[in-house]
Amino acid sequence: MHKLLAVFAHPDDETFICGGTLAKVAKAGTQVVLICATKGEMGRRMGVPPTATRESIAATRERELQSACKALGIKHLHFLGFRDKTLEIQPVETVTNLLLQYLVDERPDAVVTFHERWGGHPDHCAIGVATTRAYAEYSKLVQGTKLYHVCSGHMIRNPEQCGLAGKLLEIDVTDCLQEKLGAFRAHLTQSQMEDWLWEDDEVSASKLWSVEYLAAAVPGGGEQPIDL
Repeated sequence: MHKLLAVFAHPDDETFICGGTLAKVAKAGTQVVLICATKGEMGRRMGVPPTATRESIAATRERELQSACKALGIKHLHFLGFRDKTLEIQPVETVTNLLLQYLVDERPDAVVTFHERWGGHPDHCAIGVATTRAYAEYSKLVQGTKLYHVCSGHMIRNPEQCGLAGKLLEIDVTDCLQEKLGAFRAHLTQSQMEDWLWEDDEVSASKLWSVEYLAAAVPGGGEQPIDL
């Protein structure tokens, strides 16, 4: 796989839900391009003790994401510029068209984003809807690009209820736990309260999830294997 386009809503989405997967494909030589819709400026966590204020949190989280990208081997980062917690009220056509242009410009082999229904947060679902629609339009122009939804929590425990029976892809990220740990720690305002993340490197890394999940998805259903 030459290029993967990851599309998420907030700084830390890329790390907390699929950091190991992104690090794994980057380590294998795939160019990973990350699009982040917001800068997470409405988040409540400011660090423990606080390292940011309401006025500085956007810039702080932008720097944290840049550091996380470095840890994961992601060399290309773009922000869409939307305000945190407003994605669900943005005209879906506006967000879709922005993402479609990125698809046309980047021409990725695979796209990873949130599920449009089971994303777990309104912003997650909204970016999932827009990305899935942009992918559908892009597929009319260019064939062969694969679409995946990240999976966690309810989706993994209840794949039948989520319409994912037989579609979950289990990805072993054991060999990327140190990169994943570095990215977790980079998101200092969001992770500093988790004491276990700040133990000895080997101990902390051993407590991270060593398996991550994606679900292959195309308009109308169907499965596609991910090339790792």
